[in-house]
Amino acid sequence: MSEAKIVTEPTIFVLAEMAIHPQGYADMIGWLEEFAPQCLAPVEEGQSDRERIFPHTEWTEGRTDNELLVELSGRKCYNSFGQKAGRRSNAAYIANLFGLPGKIPHSSVLYHAKMTFFFAGISRRVSHELIRHYVGADRTEEGSPSQESTRYTHHSGHFTLHPRMAADPRQAAQFAVDMNDAYARYQGYLTREFEAYAAEHGGKQPRRMARKRIYEAAAQLLPGAACTSFIWTTNPMALDKLFAERCDYAADLEIQQFASQLRELCYARWPNLFRATNPAYQAKMAELAGGAS
Repeated sequence: MSEAKIVTEPTIFVLAEMAIHPQGYADMIGWLEEFAPQCLAPVEEGQSDRERIFPHTEWTEGRTDNELLVELSGRKCYNSFGQKAGRRSNAAYIANLFGLPGKIPHSSVLYHAKMTFFFAGISRRVSHELIRHYVGADRTEEGSPSQESTRYTHHSGHFTLHPRMAADPRQAAQFAVDMNDAYARYQGYLTREFEAYAAEHGGKQPRRMARKRIYEAAAQLLPGAACTSFIWTTNPMALDKLFAERCDYAADLEIQQFASQLRELCYARWPNLFRATNPAYQAKMAELAGGAS
């Protein structure tokens, strides 16, 4: 039988995100030229469709389509394109959506951004907490998970070591022993059931529903520390809520570890979509704080 493997950190990476189709810019400009020509600047030689839509060049300087899509969606509300829009940056435009003090927020526009992650090395116990708190309708709470099935997959024998146990070598060693015992029970049950089925069916192995019934029962023998993996599509508003609640000291230590790693990734990849990293928002808040003092 295979031995249990102990995992101490989650695996998180970006699998997909929103992309603006180049033809979409052209089609939108065509519509604007017919129905709202006043919001577009005159065409200049060599000017791209993006240049006619955005009044800045930040789209050439590493901004993601997620960030640009949020800005584009906000600008469409008022047809504030081209010269009509002024020369503000993507960061400044999104900072205004957050709702600076004294200004009404327009944060619904942030739901247009979508990001899809692959998560692994997370205990089933913690994945249940994530699903319990952060999943529902796309614009309420807070994403769409596709999680590894316990009926269709054979568990790999990976188990997540809780940070509290990881800090104590004796507890970590005992955890490895306990998980080996649990995984042995899981594998033993499967072996016995597969052998019994074969004996009753002329040597044939269980398939379809018969196989699922065996695996769903075997999964009950795995502890909450058993690792799972899933794909999760979400948005900046949901992520902000997750970071505020689960990076907090009072949160479960394993969730803290997961949420903090995810936050670091998101802040680096889409800085303009979050208050904590949007440079225009931070500059304005610092300016206001300096004025108050």
